[in-house]
Amino acid sequence: MASGGRLNAPFAVPWERRASRRLAGLVVAPVWPCAVRRRALGCRCWPSPWKARCPSRANGPLKGVRRMPEPRSAVLRLAAALLWVLLAAGLGGAASAANLILDGSSFETGYDGFSCLLSYSWSKHGLAAPAPRQGAIDASTSAHGRHSLRLEHEPPFGRKGFTPWCTFRWIPVTEGQRYTVSLYARGSHEGQALTVSVSDAWQDWGWSHFSLSTDWRRYNHEITVGATEAGYAWVLIPFPEDGPAWIDAVQLETGGLTDYAPGRPIDLGLRSNRAGKCENLFRVGDEVSLTATLFGRGDADPEVLLRYSVEDYFGRIPYRGEARAVVPSGAAASVELPLGAVPRGAYKATVEAVASTGEVLDFEELAFGVIAPGRKASTVESQFGTHGFPHSVLEECGVRWVRTYLLAWPAVEPERGRFSWPEERAEDRLFLDSLARHKLDALPVLQGTPEWARTQTPAHGGWAKDQSEGAKLPDLEAWRAYVSAVVSRYKDRFHCWEVMNEPTAWMNAEDYLPFLRVAYEAAKAADPDCRIVAGDTAWKNTPFLQELLDAGALQYIDVFSGHFYGVAQAGPPEVKFGGEGADAIVAFLRDAFERHGKPQLEIWNTEEGTYVPSWYRKEIMPKSREPWHRVPDVRRQARDMVRSHLIELGAGIRKVFWFYELYSEQGSDARWIIRPEGMYAIEWDGAPRPALVAYSVLTEKLEGAEPLGREVDLGEKLHCYVFARGVGSVAAAWSWDAGARQVALKLPDRPGLRVSDMMGNPVPNGAVPLTGDPVYIEAPGLSAEALAAELGARE
Repeated sequence: MASGGRLNAPFAVPWERRASRRLAGLVVAPVWPCAVRRRALGCRCWPSPWKARCPSRANGPLKGVRRMPEPRSAVLRLAAALLWVLLAAGLGGAASAANLILDGSSFETGYDGFSCLLSYSWSKHGLAAPAPRQGAIDASTSAHGRHSLRLEHEPPFGRKGFTPWCTFRWIPVTEGQRYTVSLYARGSHEGQALTVSVSDAWQDWGWSHFSLSTDWRRYNHEITVGATEAGYAWVLIPFPEDGPAWIDAVQLETGGLTDYAPGRPIDLGLRSNRAGKCENLFRVGDEVSLTATLFGRGDADPEVLLRYSVEDYFGRIPYRGEARAVVPSGAAASVELPLGAVPRGAYKATVEAVASTGEVLDFEELAFGVIAPGRKASTVESQFGTHGFPHSVLEECGVRWVRTYLLAWPAVEPERGRFSWPEERAEDRLFLDSLARHKLDALPVLQGTPEWARTQTPAHGGWAKDQSEGAKLPDLEAWRAYVSAVVSRYKDRFHCWEVMNEPTAWMNAEDYLPFLRVAYEAAKAADPDCRIVAGDTAWKNTPFLQELLDAGALQYIDVFSGHFYGVAQAGPPEVKFGGEGADAIVAFLRDAFERHGKPQLEIWNTEEGTYVPSWYRKEIMPKSREPWHRVPDVRRQARDMVRSHLIELGAGIRKVFWFYELYSEQGSDARWIIRPEGMYAIEWDGAPRPALVAYSVLTEKLEGAEPLGREVDLGEKLHCYVFARGVGSVAAAWSWDAGARQVALKLPDRPGLRVSDMMGNPVPNGAVPLTGDPVYIEAPGLSAEALAAELGARE
C-alpha cells in the first residue's frame, strides 16, 4: 500500500453505490467517452462495450468483462445522456480531468517533455552527453501504451547523495489550489520505496512516499500549492537507490483523482540522428535527419499531417516541408525528416501534428547546431574557459580551460587531518580522467570552510547580506595546511589556483588579506612555479578593491581575477558598467596596478554570463532571482557573449571563463541544473543554443591571437578590434546602434581575404554590412597593424 497516498485497486467502491453506478454505465455506455463510463462505474479501468479492452488502457489489468447492450434509437441515446447528467450530479462522479503534464507523460515518444538528470553538479560528474540519461525508455513492460521509463542508476552514480531525478516540463499552478499527482509504478522487489515531489524552483509543497509492488499499480497523492514565487511547478521523481523501478502514465491534475489520460490527443516527440552523442551538435558535412514520433490517445484521427520548418539564428527558414503519418491507436509511429548536409550555424526545427480539420494537435521543437569539423587541442595558450561540462563538447567547441570547485576544502578535508581525494571517489575520478583525455586545463578554486575549521564571524562582512551574516572565517593555520596538501598533491596536474570565490560577498579586504597571504606562501612552498589567481571583484569602485591594493595584496597575486558581469538591462556589453564597457574597466585596473608597482599584471575574467529564457515556445518558465543579468532571448545572449569577449580580449584581458557555458555548479539540486532560464548555452533537453555555436566560431577565429592593443576607429557606435594570429591577422567588427543602423564596411581588395558571419559562414567580400552580429575578417600574411590601417582608412 502507499504511504502518504493510496493505492487504487479496481472496483474500490462502497457496495451501496455500485448498483447505481453500474446502472449509469449501462445507460450511458453507448453515448459517452470511455473515460466517463469508467468514472460512472467507479473503477479505474472499464472495457469499452464495443472493444475487448479500453483503447486508452491497452495493457490494463481487466480482461473478459461482459459487454453492455447498445441502445438502438436516437431518442433512447438522448434520454440516456440526460439520465447520465442527473446520475452524475447525484453520485458525485466526474469526467476525467485534463492531465496538466502535456508532453511525454506515458513515455511513448522517447525523451519528450521530461529529462533525467543528476541532482548534483553535473560539471563534476556528468561526462557523457550534455543531458545524461540515467532513465531508459523500456518497451518490455508498461501500464499504458507500449513503453515505460526504467529508473536505474548507472555506475558510478548509484551511491547515496548523487541521485538522478526524472522531471517534467514546467506546469502553471495556482497558489492555494488542490492538486493530485498520480502514476503507475512497479518495483524490482516488494516494498521498494519511491518518492514523488511537486515543487517550484525554490520550495517543495510535499513529498509522496510509496511502497511499490512488483506488479503495476497506480499510486496517488494530493497536495495543496503553497506560496510560490514562480507560479509554475514541476513533478520530480528521484530514482530509487536499491535497484530499478518502472513508472508510467504520470498525471498532475486539479482537484481529486481521475482516470489517467495523456495531456494531448496526439503526443509528438522529436529527436535528431545525433541524439545521445554530443547532443544535436553536428559537424560540417554530417547528414542531419530528424525523427518525429507520434502516439495517439485513440480519440484522434489515425492520420495526421506533419508540417515542419527549420529556422536559423538570423530568422531565416532554409528548410520546410510536409509529411503524413498514420498513428495506430495505442501505438507509436515514427516519420523520418531528412535535411541533408546543413551549413554551419544554429537552428531550431519545429514540427506540427495537424488534424484533418486543420487543428494543430501538438507541436515540438528541437535546437541543433553545426560546427567546424575536427577541432583538436592546440599548443598555443588559450584564452577561453568555462564552468561547464561535458568535456567532449568543450573540446569540440575549442574551450581549453575549466574553472572548478573539485578541490573545495569541505570535500577534501571533512575532518581535521583526514583527507578525501577525488581519485578515491569514482565520479570525481572520472572528472580528472576526462580532463586529461580531452586535454583541458583546470583552474581549481581554493574555497569553503569545513565545520570543524570555522572560527569567528568576519569583522565587517561583504555586499551579500545573506552570505556575510552566516559566514565564519576559517582557522588560519588549518587553511595553510589545506592549501599546502592540495597543491603538493596536484602540482604536476594543475598550475593555477584561485583563492576563494567572490570574497567581496562575505568579508572585507582586511578579513581576506591574511588568507590570501597564507595561501600564496603555502602554494609557492609546494610548487614555486604555480600561479595564484585572486582579486575577484566585479566593480571598479568597490572599497574592497581599493583597500586590498592599498594593503599590499598585489605581492601575493600573480593573476588578478574579476567577475565582469555588469548590468545587462543597462544596455549592450559596450555600456554594461553604468555607461562604460569592459575596456574602461581594464583601463581603470591598469592605472591602479601601475600605481601599486605591477603595471603588467595579467587580468582574467573568471565569471561572466547572462540569464536567458528558452529558445523553445513550450518552455514557459519562472524568472531567475538575478534579473540584473537577464537578456530577453537567446539571440541577444549569443551576440552579447561574442561582443563581450571581443571587447575584453581586445582590451587586454587574457582569459575569459563564461559562466555557465553548459551546466552549472550552482547548488546541489537538479532544479538549478535544469531550470529553463539560466546562464546556459544549451537547452533544457541538452540541445545547443546559438551561443554555443557562436562560441565555437569565436574560439576558432581567436585562439592564441594577440590583441593589437587599441581599437580601430570606424565611427560612432561601431567597434572593430584587430588581433595578430600566426603570420596573419584577424579583425572583428560590428555596430551597436540601438536604432539598428547598418553601416557598410568597405574591405581592402586583397587576395586571400576571408569574411565570415558570427555563425562561421562566408560573407561576400566588398561592402560588408555591420549589424549587431559581429563579422570576422581574416587576412593571411597581413600584420595586425597593416590590417588595422587599411580598415581604419575605409569609409
